[in-house]
Amino acid sequence: MAKGETATKAKLILGTLDLLRGSGLSGAGINSIVEASGAPKGSVYHFFPAGKHALVAAALREAEQVVGEGFRTIFSQAVPVSQKVRTLFHTTAGRIQASAFMKGCPVAAVTLDIDGASADLRTVCEAVFRTWRDIIASGLNEVPASERHDVAQLVLAALEGALILARAQAAPDPLEETGALLATTLARAFEQPRVRKPVSKRASARRSPGRSRGSAGG
Repeated sequence: MAKGETATKAKLILGTLDLLRGSGLSGAGINSIVEASGAPKGSVYHFFPAGKHALVAAALREAEQVVGEGFRTIFSQAVPVSQKVRTLFHTTAGRIQASAFMKGCPVAAVTLDIDGASADLRTVCEAVFRTWRDIIASGLNEVPASERHDVAQLVLAALEGALILARAQAAPDPLEETGALLATTLARAFEQPRVRKPVSKRASARRSPGRSRGSAGG
């Protein structure tokens, strides 16, 4: 593919992704994509002969890489899991605030728009969310391996829900507050040293060497 063609294809994908962030699948019509990308209308079907859904799938995979890299940067840091979670939610709050609360998660937006005519995109959305969950799970060092999948899913679900609330309220508070609460909860569950239960006098007596079966006073 020639350099100019590669640039045009990239414009289409990024233009589509931007529209998905703002208004989901319903807002990413061909004419809107052409206008947002600045690419010739005929180029859509030149690069994506299967049509709009093929272009949307490419945009979602772009989001998988871009957003996934952001997750990887945060969760690969050598800091406690609670700090990673706080950073994730705080960073996301800053980004949605910068868009005047008009642009959220493109994958969530497409997922909510899926109907019978767009069911082919369900597997794409599911795969993106799975990739993000796995990236988060790989950075939950304090969490037992058997629980990392569930905790990562909790973090991702809380993030997506808080994003929706932030857009609804046009405020970063839902993200900041949810992030702080989740961070505190995870710190208590996985970062605090376990408190040993006090040993009762009776149990202590049973374990005393002077009361062992081989002692003279037995």
